Amino acid sequence: MAALIIAGKKAYEEWVLGKMDHRSDELFLMSSIWSPVAVIGLYLYFVKCVGPRHMKNRPAYELNGVMKAYNLTQILCSVYMLLYSLKAGWAFKYKWLCEPVDYSFTASSIDVVRCVWTYMMIKLLDLVDTVFFVLRKKAAHTSFLHVYHHAIVFFGAWCCTKYVPGGHGTFIGPVNAFVHIVMYTYYFVTATWPEYRKSLWWKKYITQLQLAQFLIVTLHSSTVLFMDDSCKYPKPLAAFLAVQNGFMFILFAEFYVKSYRRKIK
Repeated sequence: MAALIIAGKKAYEEWVLGKMDHRSDELFLMSSIWSPVAVIGLYLYFVKCVGPRHMKNRPAYELNGVMKAYNLTQILCSVYMLLYSLKAGWAFKYKWLCEPVDYSFTASSIDVVRCVWTYMMIKLLDLVDTVFFVLRKKAAHTSFLHVYHHAIVFFGAWCCTKYVPGGHGTFIGPVNAFVHIVMYTYYFVTATWPEYRKSLWWKKYITQLQLAQFLIVTLHSSTVLFMDDSCKYPKPLAAFLAVQNGFMFILFAEFYVKSYRRKIK
């Protein structure tokens, strides 16, 4: 037992602590891996325990004004993220098939670190979606798909900021930002002018856009796996991104079939 504990401690120090990129240490939530673990723990505890218990004998909160402000904030954050990620690499500098991570201390590489951290902070803001669902007693919306997606994306964004802040895997940044601009614009319009909720035809196409996002990122991440050693982006990480986004594609496809295809039939 003692040998197992020592081996675990050594692995933790070598792989978790030893592989960290310390250029992000001064940024919010980036000083320790226990920061995102605590955030996700509190998120799950509220969503599955505290929130439902609090709302059990209470009427749903309206939150109309808060929801409008939140959706508008998400639109502005997504526009900023899209422009920032394009400026930092994907519009002018990065190669599409394979882009290694720049671990130097140049101004451009530090800017990329901050760009990836900004993406992580937006994923932190995304967790508020679930809080609103709980307070509005939308229990059907707090599904495994929703909760898993939000939790794993936030933790993955933290890991990318801490270990691989830049390079090939950041392609999801501009793609996801564009999808969120469309998605939260729909939410903002329907929250501000609820009379248009029935007439807006593009709700199901938002899910199709999300499916396209996961498929594109899966294929883009997979290109690294078929390249020789000249591609310096870590293949295990590329494989994880491909598998994770492929898994999300399957989950969202199942949701799409249940929500739209079966209703049509």
